[in-house]
Amino acid sequence: MNNRAESEDTSRTLRLLELIHQDGGLTQRELSRRMGIALGLVNLSLKRLMRLELVKVQHLSARRVMYLLTPRGMTEKGRLSTRYLTDSFSMYRAARRAFLRCFAALRDGGERRVVLYGDGPLAEAAYLTLQELKLELCGVAGVGVAFLGHAPISLAEVAQGTVDRVLFAGSTGEEARCREEMTRAGLPPEALVDLSALLSEADG
Repeated sequence: MNNRAESEDTSRTLRLLELIHQDGGLTQRELSRRMGIALGLVNLSLKRLMRLELVKVQHLSARRVMYLLTPRGMTEKGRLSTRYLTDSFSMYRAARRAFLRCFAALRDGGERRVVLYGDGPLAEAAYLTLQELKLELCGVAGVGVAFLGHAPISLAEVAQGTVDRVLFAGSTGEEARCREEMTRAGLPPEALVDLSALLSEADG
């Protein structure tokens, strides 16, 4: 498993454990919506957590179940939280260096209006770097809730010609959806900047 896939898997596992800890009565469909991933992936992830004895199922009725963290699951949630914070600080430092170079080049080339697509640590690092370089964030797409004070938008709401770049900070599986939305919004494919790939190039 490469570093990006491993990081996404760790983040997904931690998020799932956190949601179950907050409300074990959430259905798989609700978990899918809150995590922004496919229902089938939630199902596979839950089966893996149960196999690892991190989560157990309590049957409330024939059609309703509750997911509960086991003591081992609570320990793993704490371990992953610590790892996530450590990894996030390291990632932020590396991302800031890479993003400063890229975003400064965009600004110097006259491209100042951008949309963020997705949330999470990469989007947060990009947001802070945009503020530092005084680029204009026109909105955040690909999210279900407000992100750092910005209400979610769809790329279809962005008129052609008013946005120079779409900064993609989503997971691997969301890139195709982002490109489809860009096409519908009249944005050219070359307007996409994959922040994860940018970070990988800087690490290499």
